[in-house]
Amino acid sequence: MIRRVPSHLALASLLLPLAAAAAAVPALAAREPHAAFAPPAPRAAQVLSERAAARLRDLGTAPLWVYFTDKGDRTPAQFARMVSDAGRGITDRARARRARETGGTFVPDYYDVRVVPAYVEGVVSTGARIRQVSRWLNAVSVEADDATARRIAALPFVRIVTPIARSRRIAPIDQGAPFGPEGGASGAPPQGSSRFRGSVGLAPELGPPTGFGSSLAQLQGINAIAAQDSGFTGANVLVAMFDTGFNKNHFSTVSLKRVAEYDFVFHDNETSNQANDDPSAWSHGTGTWSVLGGYYDNNLVGPAYNASFLLAKTEDVRSETTIEEDNWVAAAEWADSIGADVISSSLAYLDFDPVNVYNAGDYLYADLDGATTVVTQGAVFAHRHGIVVSNAMGNQGDALCTPGTLWAPADADSILSAGAVDASDAIASFSSTGPTADGRTKPEVVAQGVSTTWAIASSNSLVSTASGTSLSTPLVGGAAAQVREAHPEWTVEQIREALMLTADKSSSPGNCYGWGRINVVKAIYGSSFGGPVYPKPFSLLAPANGATVGPLPVNFRWRKAVDLNAGDHVTYRVDVCPAAGGPCTLNFTTSDTAYAFATPVPPGNYKWHVTATDLASHARLSREVFNLTTGYSTGVAVGGMPPPAPAVMLYQNRPNPLQGATRIDFALNGDGGSGAPTPVTMRIYDAQGRLVRTLLDAAPYSPAATRYSVAWDGLDEAGRRVGSGIYHYQIAASGKVYSKRMIVLR
Repeated sequence: MIRRVPSHLALASLLLPLAAAAAAVPALAAREPHAAFAPPAPRAAQVLSERAAARLRDLGTAPLWVYFTDKGDRTPAQFARMVSDAGRGITDRARARRARETGGTFVPDYYDVRVVPAYVEGVVSTGARIRQVSRWLNAVSVEADDATARRIAALPFVRIVTPIARSRRIAPIDQGAPFGPEGGASGAPPQGSSRFRGSVGLAPELGPPTGFGSSLAQLQGINAIAAQDSGFTGANVLVAMFDTGFNKNHFSTVSLKRVAEYDFVFHDNETSNQANDDPSAWSHGTGTWSVLGGYYDNNLVGPAYNASFLLAKTEDVRSETTIEEDNWVAAAEWADSIGADVISSSLAYLDFDPVNVYNAGDYLYADLDGATTVVTQGAVFAHRHGIVVSNAMGNQGDALCTPGTLWAPADADSILSAGAVDASDAIASFSSTGPTADGRTKPEVVAQGVSTTWAIASSNSLVSTASGTSLSTPLVGGAAAQVREAHPEWTVEQIREALMLTADKSSSPGNCYGWGRINVVKAIYGSSFGGPVYPKPFSLLAPANGATVGPLPVNFRWRKAVDLNAGDHVTYRVDVCPAAGGPCTLNFTTSDTAYAFATPVPPGNYKWHVTATDLASHARLSREVFNLTTGYSTGVAVGGMPPPAPAVMLYQNRPNPLQGATRIDFALNGDGGSGAPTPVTMRIYDAQGRLVRTLLDAAPYSPAATRYSVAWDGLDEAGRRVGSGIYHYQIAASGKVYSKRMIVLR
């Protein structure tokens, strides 16, 4: 039987103040996310903790966590307003995911509120170098010397300063010689390369491979191919990969859909090797990504090759004693904000190399209690926000399955910690074991991590085999993506337990195998949460992706989505949306699999998708989103034929391109004579359609034909400078939506 801790209780355990700062990294302030206002957390009796002071004495300069007393919420009214405001900045995809976890209603919480910018600036003013800022922890990570740390501790809004634990990544136990390509593959990349696609489901799905090459056994072991044959390949599921970097041109990864990427080491948008990198930096990340989602016909295929991906480079391989637990949490917050469904992390933290002779601040086995380590706290937060986390157990096991060899964050109660077996389902001698320090069984599940096929980053066409829980983890993450596609209505805990309770040792779980090797098909169809999958996945047909049509009626067609419970009783909603992002104001509903849209579509660039809904209100999005062009125009209204005199006149921003601030002008041309104020909303979106900043939120303006100006300071909702690139500004008023493009140059 699974020992479960409900997610709100698991989080509560993180929020209990620790008895002594010297015993462990401090948890967050004692405040439940939806609870009534509570006073700011008090400053510690010794703000610069003894462990931090000892680390500074030993090293001179050290990485530190700086925790704050509050987020500026000094009164109940401030608290309520801040939480409400924070909710407006959460993407629609993340809102929908979190609403599923709370019974259909999205509720923002205290941990959505950003860290007070003035507090961060105060820390910077001491001379410290900021590494990461965490809204979940209400903290910043810094590098500072002793004098600087003492200046930080003297700041009145600093609660406590502790060391960042040193850590070591999980490296493969062994790796075989490179081989391939096989099956007649040539030296050219696979057909259908999608490169950077920009949003989930934007590219048509990849078709079934003709062969799996040497990855056949690892997929058959978890029954992933049978699930793929049923149509579940991770389509419309957003998977975040946390690792050392990624070769996006390898034949196994070049055709995969990438939504976004970020390098948390060099703080830029490139996760491939860069000039300052070790040449081997991207090896581990490329390999794990290929195991989860690879698509290299006859050579290497992953369980979820039609998933969309977020790539997070969190590990710096140049250092023997890396310190990246803060990067892991920052990446989790980033993935959460974009709307990730699954995190796959073949990284872990515990066994630390000493620097000089002092090891202060390192984690101990006693800290693996599901609440203490920073990465474990981050994993629990991700789970509570509706993300399935698959993380490696570690490679510290032995042939005797000696208890207690796991690494953080595998100790988190609410994730899928992955152990490793060989192709015949025998436990790998290196696979780390439970229990956790507080006695919970670990791992949750296992998959093949011995002689598992993965991509060789240094050569675009070669693969090899490797062993380690780093390899079993992405198989579990890919399986979770398949289950998520099959059951978009399930909570993250239902997915977790479906995989555990249908695994091959679920009748007698233990600390070697956990609940056993997973079976994707059984998890989808055979769990107690409801086996039937309804409606089934379906594809779009016409207009073909990228088609151009004239301003005439458009005939939309798609394949049938069968409801396994009620046959053909499915209704379809078609949404046509601006390609640059924004509301999908062209939509219609039908019970057929075709629809002739009688109203001419205004000239512009669009994307369209279909949602099938059954009699029980279960909804399934089409397996892909298609692009559609109806001529070329900018600044056009979306929705019906534009009126002779537009309700809104939107002007080009000035200056454009911009380096700092810019001005956006618009005019309102009346509202039919009522004279009532017109609510106006103005938002900034990036090139991938993600919300960057809301400048106006239903602000009332006079409907007279008057020109108004709105300033944008070039910052996003979190107060950070946006990077160089193409952005779109959009205005909504009088039931119409208009947008234009601008360029940011830094």
